[in-house]
Amino acid sequence: MEARHPRYAGALAAHERFGRAAGALGIAQPPLSKQIADLEREVGARLFDRTRQGVLPTAAGEAFLARARRALDEMVAATVDAGRAARGETGRLRLGPARPAAGRPGPVRP
Repeated sequence: MEARHPRYAGALAAHERFGRAAGALGIAQPPLSKQIADLEREVGARLFDRTRQGVLPTAAGEAFLARARRALDEMVAATVDAGRAARGETGRLRLGPARPAAGRPGPVRP
């Protein structure tokens, strides 16, 4: 499964129409339709009912979307955590007296 699949499914569920979801995602409608069809094939279940009134998640779609939203939240959190670590905003700082390095004399004490 590609990382974009859960995002595409979430957009489709939120907008209830392929055209609107595609616009919100910044892609054309045919690629979105293909990606959703690929996702449904991979999952092995129809995730959306397509009607003249719009597109609504099936029971399988609701189950998929519940976990997909959590997975997307974790992906966002992982990106934030990685950025914080790269900027040195995470980790441990230990304060205390310095220990001499091995083989080097320590501080002179009176």
